[in-house]
Amino acid sequence: MTSRRFFFNRGMIRQNIWQHSWIAVIYLLGLLFALPLQMFLGGNPDIPPRQVEDLFQVGDALAILFILTLPVAAGLALFRYLQHKGAADMMHSLPLRRKHLLTVQLFNGCILLLVPVWLTALVAGLVRNLGGNMFLYSAADVWAWGATASILSLFLFTLTAFVGICIGLTVLQGIVVYILLILPAVLSQIITSHLSMYLYGFSYQNSRSNIDYWSPFLHMINVNAKPYTWGELGIYAALIVLFILLSYLLYRKRQVETAGQALAFTYFNPLFKGGVMLCAMLLSGTYFAQMRPLSIGWAIAGFALGAIIGYAGAEMVIRKTWQILNRKLPLRFAGYAVVLGLLLYLPVSPITGFEARVPAVDKVAEVYAGSRYAAYKDSQLPVASSADYTIRSPYKGVDPFSGDPAYIASVRKLHEVLVQARPGENEDPYKYHSTRIFNYTLVYKLRNGLEIARQYSVPLAGFEPELKAVMESPEYKRAEYLLPLLDKPLASIQVGSDVRSVSITDPAEITAFKELLKKEILNMSFKDQLDDSTPLALIQVGTQESIKNPYSGYLYDGYDWRASYHELGAWLEQKGYAERIKTKPDDLLTVEVAKQSEQNALPKGLKYDPMAQLELARKEGRSVIVKDKARIEEILNIRRNYSVKTGSYTVIVKSKQGGYNFYRLDASEMTPELKGLLP
Repeated sequence: MTSRRFFFNRGMIRQNIWQHSWIAVIYLLGLLFALPLQMFLGGNPDIPPRQVEDLFQVGDALAILFILTLPVAAGLALFRYLQHKGAADMMHSLPLRRKHLLTVQLFNGCILLLVPVWLTALVAGLVRNLGGNMFLYSAADVWAWGATASILSLFLFTLTAFVGICIGLTVLQGIVVYILLILPAVLSQIITSHLSMYLYGFSYQNSRSNIDYWSPFLHMINVNAKPYTWGELGIYAALIVLFILLSYLLYRKRQVETAGQALAFTYFNPLFKGGVMLCAMLLSGTYFAQMRPLSIGWAIAGFALGAIIGYAGAEMVIRKTWQILNRKLPLRFAGYAVVLGLLLYLPVSPITGFEARVPAVDKVAEVYAGSRYAAYKDSQLPVASSADYTIRSPYKGVDPFSGDPAYIASVRKLHEVLVQARPGENEDPYKYHSTRIFNYTLVYKLRNGLEIARQYSVPLAGFEPELKAVMESPEYKRAEYLLPLLDKPLASIQVGSDVRSVSITDPAEITAFKELLKKEILNMSFKDQLDDSTPLALIQVGTQESIKNPYSGYLYDGYDWRASYHELGAWLEQKGYAERIKTKPDDLLTVEVAKQSEQNALPKGLKYDPMAQLELARKEGRSVIVKDKARIEEILNIRRNYSVKTGSYTVIVKSKQGGYNFYRLDASEMTPELKGLLP
């Protein structure tokens, strides 16, 4: 009984609840507004009630706004006495041990935060079957929302309490809490940028996958896109226990005299200085390097400037003054600079062997090569989500890897050649605007369960044999062109050009069309895949899933109707669809053709801008508007995707619907009649 009286002192509990009950009241009103009230106001009354997978989807996760703020406010209010000398002396003069005092404050915070959450969950459960509720959900969804909101609230509160024990200023305490909530994503982002600039082949997109969700703050804001799993909530629960244990450990050692100081423990000073300095160096160095990618001098200057600013800022915060200069400061700064400089250099140095590493063939279980790996890896996340709809990724559930030995050998051969030649390294990025580039990600799944990922910009010139071996493989085409999507039950196929489209809904025609499309893709040669002729139309497939549940469907526009698809083209002609799809001269408002300028006629930054090319040609009298329908038909037949090529022509095609597109014409494909019209 005595122990319980000390740990849960009723007088202090009543005083805290009386003094800080405003937090619970605001929290309760905010959650009631964000969840139960939005169930009646936040939907569309003209459509049937919508099924939701997670209650955070109600009201566009408005509840997160209150979850992100009120638990932190509770932590700041309940532990504010630690930051003021008089209040700290008074509280620690009470006949209570520090562990008893901390227990009371933590218990009060739990009461102030959990009661509003549980009451809101109770109301959400009671109104579940009431008329006017525009959302459908189960009792399990209510329990899941209550558990998630409770764990997140306690996580933010205990984090704020722990930071308050380590910090001596209330304002700094709040700032540090939100910095820590955002820091994992920001730090990972700038570290990834740093590695990608100095490690040849570093897979930037692969490393950035889900990086935002490493930040508790950003994950909470984007909870609609990525609901919490029970495993993630278990991690947060473990962190709650960790923060509580660390709070008991550090509170026992905290000196009352540290109230009002920036850091309550002097042995945190080196960690604080090093952390601030490292972040400043990464930010400044990465920024300067990105602005001047081929100048190592600018990068070094950026790292040096960041080091100075970071160290000076940390010293000013710790000392609470701008007067930080003394005789020892340069030596201390040099020590930090050397250590952190090595920390930044060693991961990108040749010592790691990262750039030359190609896994042995007997260690590789499966491999992926192509430009869509990020889409496959992030396929569990919705493409878009709101209160009214969720669009799923078409890549979801598709395994892009292949264990075919011949394909593994082809990918490894390409990788070995890239490692030796290192194309694009330390070269002007504008150089590759005039040549064909493949942005490929190579990923190996090793037999020991690990993965090796690399990302390269592969120029066509000089790598034709290796690219041909990879790109003509059925395994490459299956993943790059998402052929498994065509194996799903389809409700419709839409085939459309810029101004015309048709929808195929007959089941027999859908079956015939998708079989022909798969056959055409699998039969494409290396030359066919390199052909930059403008597709005759784009093909979108709608799954039966998207028809049955319009809030979880998708359209995938990754298929082209290419001129090389002869069997598919003949089928569309036979069915009468081709005539209804292809763009005709009567669909167009104007067609303007201009000869492309010489390479040095425009500044480097505008050399590949089609509008800049066209404007210069107009000024120099090298453009003409084509009105002859026969010539326009010819242009539509031979147009290619826009690029800069010596001796070719730029075309701007404006439709009567208001849109416009740029294309390229090659002089070798033009008839004498068309050439006669051009300047």
